[in-house]
Amino acid sequence: MKQFLMVVLLCLCTGVYAQTVVQGRVSNQDGEPIAFANIAILNSSGGTATDSNGEFELNIPSADAILRVTALGYAAINVQLTNQEYLNITLFGTNEKLGDVTVFGRKREETLLTTPIAVSTLDSRTVENTRTWDLGGLTAIVPNYLYQESGVAFQAIQTIRGIQVFSENPAVATYVDDVNQLDILANGFALTDIERIEVLRGPQGTLFGRNAMGGVINIVTKPPTNTTEGFVEVGFGNLNLQRHALAFRTPLVNDKLFFGFSGLFQKRDGYWENDDSLALVPDPSLNGETVGDFQNLYGNLSLKWLASPKFSLALNIKGQRDRSDASGFFVSQPNEEIAFETPDRIYLSRLASHERNIVNTALVGRYFTDKHTYTSITTYQNISLAFEDVDFPGFFHSFVDNEIGEKLPPQEVWSQELRLNSNNLDSKWQYTAGLFGFTQNAFEPSTNLAQELTDAEADEFGFPRGSNIIFRNEGRNSGFATFGEFTVDVTKQLVFTGGLRYDYEKRKATFNGFGDLNFLNGALIENNPDITEEGDYSAVSPKAALSFSPCENMNLYGSYTRGFRAGGINAQRLPEGVDQTFDPEFSNNYEMGYKFNTMDNRFRLAIAHFWIAWTDIQFFNLVAPFSFARENVGDARSTGIELEATAIPIKGLQLDASFGYTDTEYEDFELVRQDFVSEEEIRTEISGNTLANTPEYTLFLGAQYGTKLSDALGSTFRLELRSIGSYFTDIQNTLEQPSYNLLNARITLDYNDFTLALWGQNLTDETYLAFGNPDTSFGSRNVRTAAPLTFGTSLTYKF
Repeated sequence: MKQFLMVVLLCLCTGVYAQTVVQGRVSNQDGEPIAFANIAILNSSGGTATDSNGEFELNIPSADAILRVTALGYAAINVQLTNQEYLNITLFGTNEKLGDVTVFGRKREETLLTTPIAVSTLDSRTVENTRTWDLGGLTAIVPNYLYQESGVAFQAIQTIRGIQVFSENPAVATYVDDVNQLDILANGFALTDIERIEVLRGPQGTLFGRNAMGGVINIVTKPPTNTTEGFVEVGFGNLNLQRHALAFRTPLVNDKLFFGFSGLFQKRDGYWENDDSLALVPDPSLNGETVGDFQNLYGNLSLKWLASPKFSLALNIKGQRDRSDASGFFVSQPNEEIAFETPDRIYLSRLASHERNIVNTALVGRYFTDKHTYTSITTYQNISLAFEDVDFPGFFHSFVDNEIGEKLPPQEVWSQELRLNSNNLDSKWQYTAGLFGFTQNAFEPSTNLAQELTDAEADEFGFPRGSNIIFRNEGRNSGFATFGEFTVDVTKQLVFTGGLRYDYEKRKATFNGFGDLNFLNGALIENNPDITEEGDYSAVSPKAALSFSPCENMNLYGSYTRGFRAGGINAQRLPEGVDQTFDPEFSNNYEMGYKFNTMDNRFRLAIAHFWIAWTDIQFFNLVAPFSFARENVGDARSTGIELEATAIPIKGLQLDASFGYTDTEYEDFELVRQDFVSEEEIRTEISGNTLANTPEYTLFLGAQYGTKLSDALGSTFRLELRSIGSYFTDIQNTLEQPSYNLLNARITLDYNDFTLALWGQNLTDETYLAFGNPDTSFGSRNVRTAAPLTFGTSLTYKF
């Protein structure tokens, strides 16, 4: 046995398959060598960098590999290897040509043009130029995408094509360096040192599984390579904004061991001023205090080991600490009328505080043979949260067992994916197959808290004055899946894709009901024991696509995809005979698309038309007298078109545009409520209403012009328009956000490796809502206004 293990280890570290060596030179259009250009092999961990003469030598796993060549200031290019003995590769500046776009939408690296999926991509340059500091920056850049949040980035709602969420399980799956953010609480990582962001629009259940009903957002940070590089940046702005970042990546052992680190500190004051005139319990001492302050500290560590050209290991650990002493967490303005009239005011009786800590860890191992790639992805996520004095209205605090505002037990998620990819480009068949499993120990914040009773409420409910009603809910969830996808070249121009996934999930929750647990004078009083409920769910997610390429720079496709969001357990005490569980919901997407690039890489166009059937929507409804719980209440449909275009008509000028139009409608959807005074049951027909949080259209227009003022001095000017069509935030279609326009600008002055930037967001100081109540049944019309005019400056040094 010992001898066998030694042989296996030797094979992994030395490689047992023959290697092909490729040599070449990378230069610019004037023939000048480009030093320290990165040469990567698609669907492989191999790579190298050019020397001072622009030359390189690289071991490749197969003669038909595709090289991706990148260098600072130049457009990326993909090079398909042939039988050439020596490669002469020419790069053009980013102000002259568009780079070749590589995406991972089908869990393999491939060109954007050939992928039969509607994908929006932002490379590192676009992320920087558009000042995409968080997921909110994707609004309008990605057609038919809308981002809203309940005061903090880790309570965000993302909508793609009208598909959205009304609970803690997101409808858009977000991955950050291979770690799936299973719960909304996991979102909110600050974005810095980003390699690319991919947004797959439409259901992606076959390869990504649960919570990919609306689509997938895949965020990839910059990995370390053979080139030593990085940056240091300091930034300031109005609202006392500070944003300081740094990154450093280097080989520790050339071609073998690589190290990378990036960090960010940012803080900003809130843009609301507190006013106690409409507060539940007026406190004049809080008048004029700012609300919505935040502070983030983020770090990202990467290690990569190329044991051999065939075997690699990559470890990524990232953590973030979010805190505030004047938190916007779950606080809001009374209604839209007051908010639009005085957008800079909020009416709180107390200032809340919060602290969230999150750590993501991913260990990725890959082994390459001539025909296959074997991948193992092991991830671990740990999230802790504490909050106090949240004025919802009413006062709420995190609570475990002995102290108001104490930190909740950590939410922990383990996942394991094993995947097999074919990589023989000479074959007509390509395929992906895998297994996935996860466990989750969850403490959802809205059901793990102390509700502080006023004296009047205590008297009404029969509790001693000074009582806090304690809510507890611990979820223990697990699941597994098996999935597969294949493509076959029917002809040289026609490609068929098919896929299937089976998911099984088991959920268990231990919780209590209202009044079961009381906290008074430092003591816990248990009136009823906790309840434990279990449920299991399964889903099948098929996929089919047909793509036709009449020429190498054009692709037409039609596809069917399916996504689902897991079922769950109502974490509250319900009357006997009422089902504690609810089933998964599903989305079925039918899509046609067209993609086109000009041969000179100066113009890129993508058009998609979709129709989605959304079934078994999960929403709160009356399930028994005075008892409300989540159940599957109805269906919906969404149809629309999307367009994305990028062009460089002349040297130095880049034009970007995206447009999305959506027509939506709820179907077979009846909302059941109860008048608490008359006890009369009220039924409201939602069918025919448009989907909440779904703008009629989104429009993005961007123009950027860059020019050289001298050999060492350059400048760029960028102007953007983001236009969002009107929509309702509530399913009743009574709380409307009118259409609005945001004007943004950025100016830079570049001197050698230094960049001085001046930027402004929402230059016309438009008032609009960042969030609105999704259910106005009970008269609650709480809303939150979004950030006003913001501006700032930054100084960056890149090396």
